[in-house]
Amino acid sequence: MQAPNPPLLGFRALQAIMDLRAAAGRQPQAAIRGIVAHLPPGDRERGADARTLSRVILRQGCRLETADDLPLRDALLLTATQPERDLRAFACATAVLLADRLQDGLGHDDLGSYWDAFRTVYFAMEPADRAAIVQGFLTGSAIGRVRCADLPPPEMRVTLGLDALRRDLIGLSRTEATALAEAVERTLPGNGAEPALRHLHALLAGISVEPLTGDSPLFPPLLALASYSETPLLAAATALLLSEALMTSDDEGWFGITLWSEMAPVWLALPETEGRAILGGLRHLYETDPHWVPMPQIHASPENAGRLPLLPVLDTSYQPRRPDGADGRPRL
Repeated sequence: MQAPNPPLLGFRALQAIMDLRAAAGRQPQAAIRGIVAHLPPGDRERGADARTLSRVILRQGCRLETADDLPLRDALLLTATQPERDLRAFACATAVLLADRLQDGLGHDDLGSYWDAFRTVYFAMEPADRAAIVQGFLTGSAIGRVRCADLPPPEMRVTLGLDALRRDLIGLSRTEATALAEAVERTLPGNGAEPALRHLHALLAGISVEPLTGDSPLFPPLLALASYSETPLLAAATALLLSEALMTSDDEGWFGITLWSEMAPVWLALPETEGRAILGGLRHLYETDPHWVPMPQIHASPENAGRLPLLPVLDTSYQPRRPDGADGRPRL
């Protein structure tokens, strides 16, 4: 038996798969052993073991693809019903099953009964695992591969809360407060700079005097700075714009439409001190709004997801493998 070629999927499904792969890949080796402990002795004698499951996670991106992988299916399904026995193994098995379904692998259970029985367990998981699994159910339901009867509370869909993210973003902007003010003043000479500067100082101080919109005098100079990769103020301007976009789910499209196509590779290349806050804010847009899709829309095979500007998993225990796969880490 051979699974068909993986389907072409859009941004949200590809992002959900990437996060599920990360959730499976960051679990300890004991979780792998906990899953394969459910394999019958006969299957283990025929080669179904921890190495087989590791290959599925690390080399196949959590997709059951061949007859050699099939013995794992029942062990994964059983482990995904036993959170009280081993929560890490439970998380790993659930992530693999969801990722497999999103990629049209050989697992054919729609997992609807799992959602009904274990949603409260998913909600109690560590934030990154919880968000990956909940988004996996939501995305799988949206594309018709997984059954999810109802939407979870918004806070269950996110890795980091809004207040913490905005605090980090505004803090990043404050590191360049003087330079930002000088840049705004140069861009808006004369009396035109005064209202923009007042607004800038209020935003940097965390004072919600008025929201930033596309009609605000401060918006054009901030957008110009956030659009120019050579300026040292790129991160500060981007962070301030993003802290405001989070308040509206980016309803004016500053990040999903205006900036994404040109700036996503730049954001992904930022040093961690700057990139972590910005990428975390972008992830929040993806996690909170099921309709947020960066433009231009992409459709690609999950096998090629590592070449696309997807949001990285901000977890030091999990890193993408080198293109040649020599380090044996999960592919993205």
